[in-house]
Amino acid sequence: MIPKILHFTWKSEQLPRQMQAYYDAWRRLHPDWEIRLWTDETMRAFVAVTYPAFIPTYDAYPKMIQRADSFRYLVLGALGGVYADLDVEPFKPIDGLLDFECFLGIEPLEHIFPDRHHQGVPFLLTNAFMGSVPGHPLWRDIIARMPSLVDQETFYSTGPAMVTSAVLRLAKSDRPTLLSPKVWSPLLADGRRTRTDAEAIALLEPVGTVVPATDGSLVSHVWMTTWVPWHKRNNGIVHVLQVPTSIKWAWRQLVNPALAKVVIADPLHLYTHQIVVPAKERPRIHVAVRLGKRSMSPALLGAMAALDYPRDRVSFAVHVSNSVDKAQLAAALAGSGLRADVIEGDFASAAARDNAILDGVAADAAYVVLIDGDVTAIPSDAIQRMLGAGLPVVAANVVDETGAPGDDQLFRYEKAAPFKVLYKDGGRDGVVRRDRGFRTYLGYQKTFALLPLDGVGESFVLISRPVVEAGVRVAETPYKLHLGAEAFGIMARDKGFEVGGLTGLEVVRRV
Repeated sequence: MIPKILHFTWKSEQLPRQMQAYYDAWRRLHPDWEIRLWTDETMRAFVAVTYPAFIPTYDAYPKMIQRADSFRYLVLGALGGVYADLDVEPFKPIDGLLDFECFLGIEPLEHIFPDRHHQGVPFLLTNAFMGSVPGHPLWRDIIARMPSLVDQETFYSTGPAMVTSAVLRLAKSDRPTLLSPKVWSPLLADGRRTRTDAEAIALLEPVGTVVPATDGSLVSHVWMTTWVPWHKRNNGIVHVLQVPTSIKWAWRQLVNPALAKVVIADPLHLYTHQIVVPAKERPRIHVAVRLGKRSMSPALLGAMAALDYPRDRVSFAVHVSNSVDKAQLAAALAGSGLRADVIEGDFASAAARDNAILDGVAADAAYVVLIDGDVTAIPSDAIQRMLGAGLPVVAANVVDETGAPGDDQLFRYEKAAPFKVLYKDGGRDGVVRRDRGFRTYLGYQKTFALLPLDGVGESFVLISRPVVEAGVRVAETPYKLHLGAEAFGIMARDKGFEVGGLTGLEVVRRV
């Protein structure tokens, strides 16, 4: 049973008027509960004593909201009880929630913007109202993972997206009970009432047990969002100010009809399965390395030789330009003990070369792995992990030597690629410019294990035979405004093949 402890946090004991009224209401409705108001000072002191190993992470957060977020999980993990934001208004005692091992609220679906659909997880679980027994597996997982997420934006390091991904990483039997929006947040951020409660319940029932609002709302989140600058908050004034902008973009769509018809498809299924383990099966794999005019680096040669995959189930080919010293390459391959065919050919473009590779894949290969010649490090179990994702097209998280994104063509559109994004990225000229400001890379949201992609890049990608047989190819001419390998994923999804990437499978590529 959840202990009768209510946890609140604020920078000091002096609360703003509205928050003080809600705090007093909590105390009035729960006279037999222990109620704790944690301040910036007492939060850090608690962490220092209870989680001394976490203090470097706690102090490393660039924002106080991240410390306040992380404290919620730490205190619930150690003491249990119920945490509520101070802008959560109580309507009645919440003692009925104490019978759950752990509970979280589901955010109203009206708050889920197109980018969340394009991310494959079109819902959010809140960290504004939650409770549990001490030591629940959810908090153990979150506390263990937060140090590796310090470099992430708040939403993905300590906020609701991180909590949502953590729930999806748990076995279903360990997942918390979920409160429907009407139970804990009947109002939206702009003050309107949610009308999507039934939809939220239907969407989340496969994820975990959902509690409907059969007895009305227990509490109401009023979404004060005190950490957000006032001009960015969701309110009526902002909507009025956006009217001229809306008219401008409607006009641009009207005068650019071809561009307005371009649709970058959302994922074909939900990404609610975030438990990815290496596959046990060992299908036949063909590995194609594209060197072009480059020589093979000792690092790439060593990484390929170290791949932990049965040699009788994998074939290797190295594709080079006619001008490469084949004798030197053959000697390097022989010295490594790696048996690989060396295939010569000069092509008008990298896309033409890649398509020639796909056209020539042997009929007995269930998958082909394309590797760029600038790759220098590959996890030895990379192939098994990619197979474990269970998708027709899977890319690794390609990074450079500093850990930054290492392939511009390996991305997902952050705002789901609406007309506005494609227009700003140069779509009027027939091909986008690859502006990084509109793109999200796997390393930016690594709280999730598996995420959908639009562009799979050409650095390290696994492609199933049905995708090849369906004619999905690297774009030699623009396909939906995209060229090269970044168009491959867009085309694959258009043909019914889902495309994703593993955030934790890091392949290093020199750039």
